Amino acid sequence: MSETVSPFDSLVVPRFAEPATFFRTPWLKRDAEVDVALLGVPFDFQSNRAGARHGPAQVREMSRLVRRYTSDGGESPFDQCTVADLGDIPVIPIDISRSVESIVYHIGEIAKRGATTVCVGGDHGVTFPVIKGLGYDQPLGIIHIDSHPDAYNDAWGNRYNNGTLLRRGVEEGLIDPKRTVSVGIRGTRFSLDDRDYHRDHGMRLITFDEFEEMGRAATIAAIREVVGEGPTYLTFDVDSLDPAYCIGTGAPEPGGFTMRDAQVLLRGLRGLDIVAGDVCEVSPPFDGSNHTALNGANLMFEILCVVADAKARRKSRT
Repeated sequence: MSETVSPFDSLVVPRFAEPATFFRTPWLKRDAEVDVALLGVPFDFQSNRAGARHGPAQVREMSRLVRRYTSDGGESPFDQCTVADLGDIPVIPIDISRSVESIVYHIGEIAKRGATTVCVGGDHGVTFPVIKGLGYDQPLGIIHIDSHPDAYNDAWGNRYNNGTLLRRGVEEGLIDPKRTVSVGIRGTRFSLDDRDYHRDHGMRLITFDEFEEMGRAATIAAIREVVGEGPTYLTFDVDSLDPAYCIGTGAPEPGGFTMRDAQVLLRGLRGLDIVAGDVCEVSPPFDGSNHTALNGANLMFEILCVVADAKARRKSRT
């Protein structure tokens, strides 16, 4: 792999030096040809505790602390694939419709050049246009790690918001409900029918209570069984973590995953055909310590490892 698309060596260029990029990878133009494009999608759909638009910038800053290799000694994603920071997807503040169109278009242009994507939101509303922009010719399986079911119909009449991605994706034929699993669902609820969409469309929903009863290994096995061998998108909402690990998010819910839980779950997805992924809902204005953004950066790295591994396996078959 060319040195021009390799992260800075932190033993040569100290981690506090140079402008912040995701994992200190090169910052390239969006028309660059890479295997994996790291992208910010800085848009807030939600109106209550907004601030996730600042997530990409702070995750970049905290990703300085993430080293090149995984803790288990596995192959580095930067050795498996060409990986670069391609900047932020253009959005239009407070204009949901135009921002959705822009995200779909720009992700589509990147995907046409053969790159897969690992994105940082923005709130969870950005995942739907990212999936749509990828332009797969078949519905994707979804691994949806979250506190909330994200299958609502609308909010104040708007069908695109941070709680509708699964419903919109199924309706538009982008998501295969039979290959979709939501993990970690918990917290207070707007209504007692908020999980019915999953049941009625054959989506697997694993509440946090069920996760605790099953344990990590059985949960990983259930996820793998649901999505099977087909192309799958991985989305991680940081509010699935306990607020002790993510107070800087728009909808914190007590009683969630530890960071160790999250790391084990994500590492357990190796070998699946994960075609792209994201981390959403890091909201730096609610966490002056940057603890949430640091955890977001580490989660992004775990997702990058899974995506790069899958990308490298697909490349080896062509």
